[in-house]
Amino acid sequence: MARQTLDELLAENDDMGLLDVKPHPVNTSTEVGRVQQEFEAINVFVDRHQFAPGDGPAGQKVPVAERVLQMRLKTYRQNPDIIERLKELDRHGLLTALSIHTPDPTSLEEIFDLDDELLTDPNTDIFTFRHARPAAARPDKISERKPCEDFDQFKPLFDQAIADLVTGKRKSMKFSKEQEIEPGGFFILNGVMVYVAEVNDPHIRNGKRNARLRLIFENGTEGKNLLRSLATELYKDPCGRRLSDPNAGPLFDPAPTTITVAAPNDRITGCIYVVRSLSSSPEIAKLDGQFFKIGFTTGSFEDRIRGAKDDPTFLMAPVHPVRTYDAINLNANKFENLIHRFFAEARMDIEIMDRFGKPFRPREWFLLPLPVIETAIAMLIDGTILLHRYDAVACEIIPAQVAT
Repeated sequence: MARQTLDELLAENDDMGLLDVKPHPVNTSTEVGRVQQEFEAINVFVDRHQFAPGDGPAGQKVPVAERVLQMRLKTYRQNPDIIERLKELDRHGLLTALSIHTPDPTSLEEIFDLDDELLTDPNTDIFTFRHARPAAARPDKISERKPCEDFDQFKPLFDQAIADLVTGKRKSMKFSKEQEIEPGGFFILNGVMVYVAEVNDPHIRNGKRNARLRLIFENGTEGKNLLRSLATELYKDPCGRRLSDPNAGPLFDPAPTTITVAAPNDRITGCIYVVRSLSSSPEIAKLDGQFFKIGFTTGSFEDRIRGAKDDPTFLMAPVHPVRTYDAINLNANKFENLIHRFFAEARMDIEIMDRFGKPFRPREWFLLPLPVIETAIAMLIDGTILLHRYDAVACEIIPAQVAT
């Protein structure tokens, strides 16, 4: 049996009334009823006060509710359709008194010529600020970092401080009080080492010591921060550190570790290194000095980083050496497995093109504070890292939970 066309189907008798569809009526009574109800509210106002909204005694302030009725009546008077609908309800002649439609203004001058009382109200209290907050006090001078023109004079100090940390002459300790900020002191703020080169203009404000500092940063910049501003930033940084004085006495002498004295069968198998990228990429610059590569090499560290700008492992950019450690009886596979598993939550997922245009995913770059890396490598060398884990939320190394 051939299929019927649409015209044939529609031509058949519709015994069930399936095609008998009536259009939905448009209900306009709701809108008309609303207008009539609002106009009746105006009538009630006139019944009660014996004058139209807004036409009360001269000098009397018009309440908000009356002004609403006044503006509503004005709108009705300018709409011929509404006047026609409401003429049977206009028992006070409110619509016939001023039923001439005035054209809408087309310029700013015509708006002012309307003589609208909203625009001619003599009250100026709307320009009086009663609850506005006063402008916040601004410091006399805001410190901004700038390139340090004589950084060559300070670089040997940073290199010596790093060497002292490696040998144990200095200790990295949590910052605890403002009195620790003195000229010649080293601090670690947001993963960047800071040197206090000068302390100028010492003064007491609000009963507390303050001064203008000249700070030199390990990345070759400098700033003129207030002493209390530096202390505040170190307090806010959960990993803010202070480096001890190398001549502080036996209290800070390095404790003996297995790394300094090797047994007869022990041997130095390589070098663990920590470097910071010198890439000009804004994506790396915005990581604020907490982006490090933790690597291992069995050869010379200098040889390993010499070709960094052509090596996708180093993000095709030069690097700045931060820390190096001699490793005893540690092979590359063991190091990579331990460090990657320990800092898994902080490892950055990066894809970069090598010089041949092929994609490469380096696996040794981490977003971590430098003191955390220092602690982890020390634990990795002496084996205690297996008893700890890295808490990415707290940004610190904590003891691992023992299963019960």
